[in-house]
Amino acid sequence: MMLWTRKTIFGQRHAAIFISLVIGCASLDCTILYSAPHEGHEEKKSADASGDAKPIGTGLVLPNIDGPKPWSDKPALTDADRFSIAIMTDRTGGHRPGIWMQAVERINWLRPDFVVSVGDLIEGYTEDDQEIARQWTEFLGFIDQMQMKFFFVPGNHDVTNPKLHAIWKERFGREWYSFDYKGVHFVCLNSEDPTAHVGDEQLAWLSNDLKANEQARWTLVFLHKPIWTYSERDLQAGNPDSSNWSKVSELLGGRPHTVFAGHVHHYVQYDRGGRDYYSLATTGGSSPLRGVAYGEFDHITWLTMEKDGPRVANLLLDGIQPANVVTEKSIERFREFLQLARINVEPIFISGTEIQTGEINIRLRNEFDRSVKLRGKIDGLPLVGLSMETQLLELSADAGEAISQTIRFELKEPVDLQRFKATSMTAIVESDDVPPLRAEWTIPVVIDREYQLARASIAVDGQLSDWSKSEWWSTGNTPVLAGAIQNWTGAGDCSFQVSMSYDDDHLYVAARVADEQVVVADSITLLVDPRLQLDRLNATSLGRETVAVTINAPESEEVKNCTVFGQRQRPLPGVVAMGMKTQDGYVVEVSLPIKSVIDVQGEDWSSLQFGVRVLDVDAVGEQVEVLWRSGESPRDNQPMAHLLRK
Repeated sequence: MMLWTRKTIFGQRHAAIFISLVIGCASLDCTILYSAPHEGHEEKKSADASGDAKPIGTGLVLPNIDGPKPWSDKPALTDADRFSIAIMTDRTGGHRPGIWMQAVERINWLRPDFVVSVGDLIEGYTEDDQEIARQWTEFLGFIDQMQMKFFFVPGNHDVTNPKLHAIWKERFGREWYSFDYKGVHFVCLNSEDPTAHVGDEQLAWLSNDLKANEQARWTLVFLHKPIWTYSERDLQAGNPDSSNWSKVSELLGGRPHTVFAGHVHHYVQYDRGGRDYYSLATTGGSSPLRGVAYGEFDHITWLTMEKDGPRVANLLLDGIQPANVVTEKSIERFREFLQLARINVEPIFISGTEIQTGEINIRLRNEFDRSVKLRGKIDGLPLVGLSMETQLLELSADAGEAISQTIRFELKEPVDLQRFKATSMTAIVESDDVPPLRAEWTIPVVIDREYQLARASIAVDGQLSDWSKSEWWSTGNTPVLAGAIQNWTGAGDCSFQVSMSYDDDHLYVAARVADEQVVVADSITLLVDPRLQLDRLNATSLGRETVAVTINAPESEEVKNCTVFGQRQRPLPGVVAMGMKTQDGYVVEVSLPIKSVIDVQGEDWSSLQFGVRVLDVDAVGEQVEVLWRSGESPRDNQPMAHLLRK
């Protein structure tokens, strides 16, 4: 076997494409603006208004259009001398099975002209003939799956000992060699001659090789170990260069070149005399895989050769996906998985404002057609002497099964509910499909106050005399604000109190708004979400069932009907609102049909969510919203209030 596989180099296609483009132009109003150059002929270019020539692109055919054109004036990157190759790095040294073949698969998708390695292709480090044969048979089986030519470079694992050296030569012939492609000279060296060293015979060959290829437009050097660092370490310590790299560097001299190595299993780009030297990471070799910042990742290095030198990019294996990564069929199944593998975290509601002990109940309900597993973690509980059975949970449910787990917690002392706003569960759910469907959710763990919704019949007359015994909820002196909050000057500028009650037919809301300057554009918006408790908590947004009622601020100091409208200015039949201006703001009283709640929950409805917003417009462009439990969605940091029916 030779040092390269007998596969086609992907790059000899320009002539056939050009001929087909010319034939295709026969029936079209088009011009070949820039054709593939031939020896002795200058490349054709278009010209701009100043007469300066602009490159268009080799073989590119564009129609003749007068005036503006639907394309940019940049060239198409179709130069006949441009090409792209892939570079694969260490597979072994504690290899992780499957990664190299995953890279082969992705390279086949990407279609480089060919592939070059930097060694460590087998584990080696043995003299057992059968084991060596097994390892090479396995690796060459991977290369058989590659659809383009592959160039072998020896690493320390491949030629550890004399026997492995002999087997390399038996299988591949040479341990160092060179070749040319489109004016670029490729040099493949052996850094294990014998160990972290370039021997005299190899140096003599390299000297002759580089002299014979002095006209190369660029030289690309591939070897296993980044022995320039070994050389620099020796020389800085005042020792002889044990690697001989200084002699290699001298031979390379000032010729344009780039060097690629592997071995160390972490990625670094070096600058050596204005030339780029690369130590590559892994393509399946052992690695902590801590990420890009550490230079620890599985990758393919992609090199595109331009006239002024190579462009290098690193493609992480997980970031390269095939065209059918998502199909109509697969996305539909994934949506079913998301919909039918249901996770519920039951809220903890208390009547007061502090909590010391509680139970978080998690339920996995699997209506999907395959088994699912859940791994989760509770985060964000206050660390005030926190005692907890576990923060981790694992649940597994067969198709049609529902599984629950309870996590108890206790704090050293009672803690204000505001401290629990950040409590959440991060859950990863996987199906047993092959490959598994996988989703990750962050679900709020609601530990919140429960408000009582009292029964009372109210006469909506704007006087609020019926509300003397009701519980009022206040924004206080430090309300939640939105909009031009820098213009809010305090509770007298805008704040409010609100109360709510119900009877068989209606929900009733009363509000006292403090506003030092009431104008026509001021308004109050009431939000009522009638969905069942867990449906509300599992939702990602307010539902279409949500009733949003906006009441314009009263314009008169006498009780009058207020203008009322719903979302997108829609009329709201059955809603009545009355109000009046007061000395320090205004009051409103509203009745809403309770039918919206009964339609969702039935006659025995138990609770609802409620929130309020007041819009204060003191000047054009200076509006402020004052909010009470009125997050845009139940997952906001300011969730809507939970009102329990008495």
